[in-house]
Amino acid sequence: MIQYILQRSLLMIPTMIGITLISFLVMHLAPGDPVDFFLGGMAGEEGISTDRQSDFEKTREDLRRQLGLDRPLHLQYLNWLSSLVLHVEPLNNFERMGRRVDLFLSKLDPAAKSELSALENGARKARLLSRFEEHHPDEAQALVLSSFWDSKTVKLENNYEYTGAGLLLFHLFDRRFVTLNFGRSFKDQQPVISHILARVPITIEINIISLIVAYVIGLPLGIWLAVKQDTRTDRTLTTGTFILWSMPSFWVGMLLIVFFCNKEFFYWFPASGIQSLDASSEWGFWRLFVDHAHHMAMPVLASSYASFAGLSRFMRTSMLENMRLDYVRTARAKGLSEKVVILRHVFRNSLIPIVTILANLLPAIIAGSVFIETIFTIPGLGYLGVQSVLVRDYPMVMAILTIGSFLSLLGILLADILLKVVDPRIEFSRLQG
Repeated sequence: MIQYILQRSLLMIPTMIGITLISFLVMHLAPGDPVDFFLGGMAGEEGISTDRQSDFEKTREDLRRQLGLDRPLHLQYLNWLSSLVLHVEPLNNFERMGRRVDLFLSKLDPAAKSELSALENGARKARLLSRFEEHHPDEAQALVLSSFWDSKTVKLENNYEYTGAGLLLFHLFDRRFVTLNFGRSFKDQQPVISHILARVPITIEINIISLIVAYVIGLPLGIWLAVKQDTRTDRTLTTGTFILWSMPSFWVGMLLIVFFCNKEFFYWFPASGIQSLDASSEWGFWRLFVDHAHHMAMPVLASSYASFAGLSRFMRTSMLENMRLDYVRTARAKGLSEKVVILRHVFRNSLIPIVTILANLLPAIIAGSVFIETIFTIPGLGYLGVQSVLVRDYPMVMAILTIGSFLSLLGILLADILLKVVDPRIEFSRLQG
């Protein structure tokens, strides 16, 4: 099993490279240019003077060069991929001296720190410099001449903080090693990773809750329908689940807003956002939790209804297939109660195909979150992705596609592991086709 997990994990690497390559080419070959959004389409506007048109063209080329869009596509992709895995950046004078001062301050005794903290900014600089010169006389002059000493304030620690576009791993030889450097957004020039880290929790929350709701409702419903086979209840609920399964999520989401978030019908839930506008930390944990759950009820329902409807159908079919097998008749012949036969024998063997559905269910929910978050104005990855596509924000779109693809592959691997847990007889001694 461990060997299989390692093999599948290694196989995810070329799969991710293939996904990102295809996504990169599709984004860059699609009509539209992000530079035109910066210029508002004025570069190609008719009726303006030749000189002004020439200035626009020059500005356009300069902007393309600044964004790195003037290079060939294969070089753009290789540069993006290398920065994503490991990006090495040299430190400037300010950063080098800031790190040295932070290291020096961390080694000071508490009394010396208290002495420095009691001083004002100018006096603190002078006293810090004198102490630094006592311990590092060779570097004191460099500290005075560096741009670090020109800064307005000198804090006791964290004089140097990484503000780049990735996640800092470590420093070595006045260089910093960074990973997940998705670059900066074309829209606001802020690090893409900061936008992702702010949005990904809400998307993961919706997806996980939707999966839990789908299995908690779908599995018992499928078992009940299998037990009630060919009854009026079975036929009615079977028709209802087929209808739910066939309805698109964006249409259901809009219906939920119209009927349950509208004062003309049932104004039971808010139509957008993840919390009330007047929410604050003064409310307390329980009130904030209830308010958040109230806002998330409709998005979770719109994300999970098709999943639990489909799961109930698969569960019913799997249960009926196993109930006709010989081992079930043998269990009944031994005098076991119907409850024990269904839950202990039939249910466990019926879970095998249900677990494998998780491999397809998680990517479908992640893809569906694009519609759900857009309809309900949820500040997650899906809504951010729609906004980024509209303005051709290539770094942001690539980051969202990469993270979504990774979560999908992770879900497939999790489904395989759960399959082994459900049925220990399954062996993963080698990769299957």
